[in-house]
Amino acid sequence: MTGTPAGRTHAAGAGRPGAVARLLAVLRSPWVRWGFLVLALALAVYAVVSVQDELADAAAALSAGRLAAAALLAVLFVGCTLLSWRAVLADLGSPLGPRTAVAVFGISQLGKYVPGGVWNVVAAAEVGADHGVPRRRTVTATAVATGVGLVSGAVVGVVALPFLAVETLQGWSWVLWLLPAVVVLLLPPVLNRLLDAALRLARRLPLEHPLSWRGLGAAAGWAVAGWLLAGGQVWLLATGLGMASDVRTAALAVGGYALAWMVGFLVVVVPAGAGARELVLLAVLAGALPHAEVLLVVLVSRVLVTLADLLFAGLGALGRRPAGVRFAPLAPRAWLRWDVVRRLLPATRSTVLEIGCGQGGVGMRIAVRHDYTAVELDADSCRVARERLAAVDPDARVLHGDLTVLPPEERFDVVCAFEVIEHVEDDAAALVEWAARVRPGGMLLLSTPADPDRFGPWDEMAGHYRRYDPDDLRELLSAAGLADVVVRRYDAPLGYLLEAVRDRLARRQPVRAGAEAPAGADVPAGAPASDPGLAARTADSGRRLQPRARLTGIATAVGTWPFRLLQRALPHAGTGLVAVGTRPPDPEHRSDP
Repeated sequence: MTGTPAGRTHAAGAGRPGAVARLLAVLRSPWVRWGFLVLALALAVYAVVSVQDELADAAAALSAGRLAAAALLAVLFVGCTLLSWRAVLADLGSPLGPRTAVAVFGISQLGKYVPGGVWNVVAAAEVGADHGVPRRRTVTATAVATGVGLVSGAVVGVVALPFLAVETLQGWSWVLWLLPAVVVLLLPPVLNRLLDAALRLARRLPLEHPLSWRGLGAAAGWAVAGWLLAGGQVWLLATGLGMASDVRTAALAVGGYALAWMVGFLVVVVPAGAGARELVLLAVLAGALPHAEVLLVVLVSRVLVTLADLLFAGLGALGRRPAGVRFAPLAPRAWLRWDVVRRLLPATRSTVLEIGCGQGGVGMRIAVRHDYTAVELDADSCRVARERLAAVDPDARVLHGDLTVLPPEERFDVVCAFEVIEHVEDDAAALVEWAARVRPGGMLLLSTPADPDRFGPWDEMAGHYRRYDPDDLRELLSAAGLADVVVRRYDAPLGYLLEAVRDRLARRQPVRAGAEAPAGADVPAGAPASDPGLAARTADSGRRLQPRARLTGIATAVGTWPFRLLQRALPHAGTGLVAVGTRPPDPEHRSDP
């Protein structure tokens, strides 16, 4: 706004993040996440390569048909584990389709191969958040599904006790004594109270949907099916190497594998329980096969399950993006802005309205996880955006015009406008109009250039009325009826260089006062109808400097990665602002005290 100090450099309402917030920002950065994935994948592959000599012996001793059947059983075992986890997550309120479930679960399975015992949970939470599942819900579902697996494994092991001498477990027999206590803890009335208490201690909101008998029953059923398949795989391999084919040995293999998995889970310092599980399974099968053959069975079983994990991880990676969809490339500054915006969007699927979507590059990324609607004044940009959004979600709406093309009563969970408000003459009135489209409890999210004293040639060429001081922008949003307004800067340090380049380019193309608006370009809301040059510059601003070639887009995405990470540590520096505010509940909707 004019007449206000331009020297303020802090973002209103945005307190300095603490050490925990900064650590979480780093852990959720693309570099760390990809680094973790590469490390986990390398360890999983090493688990296979390190026993290549033994695998060669197995290939010579076992028929191809038996190995193929064992591999299929390993895949089905991992699939049952996925379905058990998915049943718990659905019971907690986040039902996932098969494609999304494989994407979240498959990639997270690689975390088992990193020492520590918790990395698969962390990976599931992060990948789940990318698909609209709250992190705390994913963590809870993973923990509960693991507990269900432990209890069902113990039950399977106990059922096999008539065929399994307890003394063969040697020092691991104490695991069986945990069964009664763990079974009680997993009963829904008890488990729901424990989860609520844990969330209170962690200062988190309680679960929206308590666990039910039906949900836990479905999870337990899939877990038991998984143990039967995994034990069947061991039995198939062992009988191929000379073990007797009868009910006793089948029960021995099933019960032994389930108990071995329990022990491996408790030994968290080694990846995926490697070593501990093998020792228990060796002890269980020692009386049924010579030691060398038992060792071969154990190693081949481990490798086949690892390969199954890798298969699901690969399918999960393919499933993270809609089939056949290629996101439109983003310009460097748009990448920096998107890194901030995507972390402010709701974790759960929501209705989103974007005002002034341009050519839809950002809109495509929003529409993957949300129910998307957009309005765009420029006819050419609207046509491009409509084609791009149709490839992501056929139900996404891209409408030509301003907010009047929408039904007057339609409201959205999120209303966003990126690099739009600076094009509007009466910005206060526009913000009131935008806020009125937000559902009570929803948010208005916008971005705009920062600092009035930085107004330069590019702003003039792009049709900007102004740039904003953070405090003034916060006051405008509050005056529009929004609460809990937070304004932060972004794009430092790269943004300063990008802005200098844009200004230099703009100086070479002087603005022509008499420029006419292109056909189909409407005058921006609030702009004087007598200023067609401003309408032309506004319409053209969304098309300038947009990468066209796919290779250019890839290079831009890769090149901005380190700067996207770096700007997270600099929320009080940059040439751009991102602001978010919440619409308070309407008085008539508030419950009586």
